[in-house]
Amino acid sequence: MILTEFSPAILTAISPQPGATLSKDGPDRFVLDNSDLHYLELLFALARNSNWHPQLVEDHHIDRCIRMVAKHYLGQHAFYLITGILLRIAPEQSSAISLDSITGQQWWDMISAAWLYAQYEIHDIHCFELLPVLAEGTKRYMHIAREFELKFFIGHVDSVLNALETRDSQQGEGENVTVAVKELRTTASDMLEKLVSSRGVVSP
Repeated sequence: MILTEFSPAILTAISPQPGATLSKDGPDRFVLDNSDLHYLELLFALARNSNWHPQLVEDHHIDRCIRMVAKHYLGQHAFYLITGILLRIAPEQSSAISLDSITGQQWWDMISAAWLYAQYEIHDIHCFELLPVLAEGTKRYMHIAREFELKFFIGHVDSVLNALETRDSQQGEGENVTVAVKELRTTASDMLEKLVSSRGVVSP
């Protein structure tokens, strides 16, 4: 009852008002309105619980997130939230939502922005729990990255690893999360090495 009543009410509460303009303040000043961020933060939290996934799909919250992806003025925070939502729901709901409308390049843009943002949010338990999911999702789209993009991406992953090491030393937890990120880092480094090597090969 709570799920079926609360989910539609969210959309009613956050629907943009006529004449909404771009927010000029804050780190996500390119988001249509601050209500979008609050909305995404709520969906991000709900998506942690798989019981919410069917309801989020049925009430078109996921469709709304997908439409947001097309708005190139979204900031890092918004892309991080949308990436977390879609990666958590996609494996079990792929047949019910229009994820095919998201191009591989759009996925990569979202995911790389999510890693850039994540390095500053390691202290947040929601971000910490997302990292293994984000690492696995990244592997599916990393092949799209160009050489210079991959170099920047590896730098972002290194920053996340440094933040994780600090967190682990202070709180004594997160070994599995750190392992998942390190494996991703190794995969990215191997891919970059192949790209660099391929530039030096002259076709006969």
